[in-house]
Amino acid sequence: MSDWSADDSIIRYTGTLQSAYGHAYGQCPYVRISPTETDISDIDSVKQIHSPQDPYRKSDWYGPLTDGINGVYALLPNDAHRARRRAWGNLWSNTNISMMEPAVRKYVYICAEKINRELEAGRKPDLMHWFQFLTTDVIAEISYGKDMGMLENETVSSFVQDLLAILVIGAIRAQFPFLGMVQKIMSYIPHPSVQWFINANKRISDYSDQAILDYRREVQSARDKKGNLRPSLLATLLDDLDNPNVKHKMTMEEIRWEATDNLIGGSDTVTITATYLIWAIYRHPNVRAKLETELRNAIDDGQEITDEKIQHLPYLKIVIKEVLRLYSAGQFGLPRVVPDGGRLIGGYYFPAGTNVTSQGYTVHRDPEVFDEPYAFKPERWLNPTKEMENSLMPWGGHSRSCLGQNLAMMELRLIAAVMLTVCPSATLAEDCTDDSMELENYFVLRPKGHKCELVSSR
Repeated sequence: MSDWSADDSIIRYTGTLQSAYGHAYGQCPYVRISPTETDISDIDSVKQIHSPQDPYRKSDWYGPLTDGINGVYALLPNDAHRARRRAWGNLWSNTNISMMEPAVRKYVYICAEKINRELEAGRKPDLMHWFQFLTTDVIAEISYGKDMGMLENETVSSFVQDLLAILVIGAIRAQFPFLGMVQKIMSYIPHPSVQWFINANKRISDYSDQAILDYRREVQSARDKKGNLRPSLLATLLDDLDNPNVKHKMTMEEIRWEATDNLIGGSDTVTITATYLIWAIYRHPNVRAKLETELRNAIDDGQEITDEKIQHLPYLKIVIKEVLRLYSAGQFGLPRVVPDGGRLIGGYYFPAGTNVTSQGYTVHRDPEVFDEPYAFKPERWLNPTKEMENSLMPWGGHSRSCLGQNLAMMELRLIAAVMLTVCPSATLAEDCTDDSMELENYFVLRPKGHKCELVSSR
């Protein structure tokens, strides 16, 4: 087996192994990457592993990743996961999320107008910088009923610094579990920088605790004239706490975990995907021109863009779909555990307890499914094959798919449409190159240059 270099991305290296040892030997996309783990890129097998009818539980890899934040994302037992999702009810449904569209739209417009102000002043706004402000304020507003003030203050809050620290620490712990002991030892080192890094999880949890307590006090007064709760994700959960007639509900601790989960999962991932969305549009002038024409035909001059007006625009839809295929932030492996009794997967027997992993990065670039798999071609989705549709998994495995995907899609649609309308002169800065935007693996994927700057073409 070829040697791994520290310069390699883990997901890219695993994809290389699939090409070298899987497809090269009798079209067999099953590659053992450790004594107890096999990476699988055959889409029928991937569907089997993530089927709701016979779900394989998440592997122990997720424990060190989240370090005690027991939100629905990282719950290992399937029965606990099902119970938590039932307690969420329909709060993440399109119908409920659409009630929050005015708040999302407000922040998108504020962000785009501030980016345009930077462009008109001759500066080079960084999309990742501004979209981090945007997505953090959106998910905080929806989760807690109040934003972080990041767009207003135009500065990176201590929360985001903690969030990035959590992602780095969690990814390292998940890949190298023995380092958990090193982290424990480091926790006794009194140096301020070490303590700041080690205690990032606690600070975010403390923020969640205080924000939820404040919000709970507001729930009773946060009703309209008919007595209905104002639109928010947590208002119903909090209101249900003392309601004996509600069958499926969470404890206060579980609500805190979910709120923390929302902040971690709903900011950085959307920031990165939205950055690649705008980059891909500006990188391909023909795509940008088609989108601008579609928007002009759908939105009258002077009208505000709303998600209701754009959510069914066909070209916008396939552009976002192609961005999710190539550049969604969560294309890492999804390790699962073979259930009791073992399973036949693709004709091969896997004993119970074996880890089986599937990563979107490889599945999304399968040359047998996607023509020119590394090319950005939105038109491929005009007449997709069944195999293409089945191979697209930007929201994770189907039995554990991302709860927030409806909100994320709304954000992506509004960001694309509003940016093209509010910032008509924006174009990519000279140093925003294909090389600087190459994917790097930091648990979530992000651009190698860690930025995506714009300039005005005027």
